[in-house]
This record gives sequence, structure tokens and C-alpha cells, in this order.
Amino acid sequence: MKLRISERRKKENNREYAYRVLRDNIMTMQLLPGETLNEAELAEIFHVSRTPVHEAIIMLKEEMLVEVYPQSGSKVSYININTLKEGYFMRSVLEPEILATLAGSLSQDYVEKIKENLDLQKKVLEEKNEDSIDAFFKLDNKFHQLIYQAGNKNNVWRAVRRVSSHYDRVRYLDAIMSKTDLEAIQKEHEKIFHQLLIGYTEDFDLKKFYDRHLGIYRKNFQNILEHYPEYFGI
Repeated sequence: MKLRISERRKKENNREYAYRVLRDNIMTMQLLPGETLNEAELAEIFHVSRTPVHEAIIMLKEEMLVEVYPQSGSKVSYININTLKEGYFMRSVLEPEILATLAGSLSQDYVEKIKENLDLQKKVLEEKNEDSIDAFFKLDNKFHQLIYQAGNKNNVWRAVRRVSSHYDRVRYLDAIMSKTDLEAIQKEHEKIFHQLLIGYTEDFDLKKFYDRHLGIYRKNFQNILEHYPEYFGI
């Protein structure tokens, strides 16, 4: 088992650390759908006992990223197409509503936080190294999280994050296989930010824009499905 191991964050306990690293590896396809997760091996990799690893796996199961089979171990979940569609649907319905509520009334605190995030997105894309895709998608995820937080919708974000786990994996596959134009996505993020700052103009079709922004993967989905059939479950 090969994992990308990041440094432990300040005040991060063993369970939180194991969960974060495992989730990052699943979302970036370092741990592939169907791959077995051996708790004893993972405990050795993380230099912790099996208990926090087991707890992390249960947390990932709740996000539908891991399947736990009694007496036979755990595996990374296959990408389920219905769950993928649910994630897309949930975000495409909720986020435009939150944005419409926030437009023109974003607090200064969140203006600064979102601006900093956008600057980091641009910097990552300019560097164009082997970690750029991973780094960009983490910042992309944080960008949208900040919008939910600005709208005082933290619990909604947690629900969205859980249901969108399969949708996000397909977006990552699309970026790798189809060479998604990440710079175009970053520009769309800037447009969203602009609308949040000044309020929506009459010529801005929020629903249509967001359908396109969230649904960019659909253009190449059939090719993804044909190229990686072993990653998908029924």
C-alpha cells in the first residue's frame, strides 16, 4: 500500500490525522476504488495503534468512501453513479441559493478569506508542478466551503461534503484524464466572487452558470466510464 503522507497538523489527534490522510488519498485516487485497507498495516504506517485507524475508517464509511465487511476487512468504495448524481444535484440546488442570499452582502472577513483562497489557486496553477492538480482541488473545495460558512451553513456543508464524495472523485479523474482547464475553473471562481462582492446583475443567469461550473465533468463522463470501468460499481 502506497500512501502520500502529509505532516501532522498542530493539535491533530491520531484519529483525525489518520482520517485526513486516508481521505486525501482516496479523493486523489492514490487509494483506488476496491483497494483493501489493512488496519494493522495502516497503524504501522501512521505509527499509531489500530484503534484510531479503525475509528478513521468508520468515519470514511459514513462518507460512503469505504465499505466495511464484517470479519473480512475494509475496502475503498467503488464510485456509485447514483451517488455521484445525488452529489451533483445537491450542490447544484443548494449553492446557487446560498450565493443568491449572500450576493452583495459578503462580510469583510469572508471577502479577505475568499480573496486569499483565489490568490492561492492562481499561484498553484502558475507553478504547474506534479502536485498542482491535488493542490488546486483542495483549494477548490475550500473555496466552496467558505461560501457555505459565509452563509452560516456549516451543517449543510458537512452534509454536502458527505454526499459529494463520489462526485468529487469523478471530477478528479476528469482533470487527470481529460486535462480539464483548471485555469477556466479558477476564472469562474473569480466571477462567483465578483458577484458576491457587488450583487448579481440582471444579465447573470446564476442557475445556468452553476450548472456549467459544477457539471464540467459530464462532457467527458462516458470516456471516463469506458477508460476506468474497474473504478465504478452499480
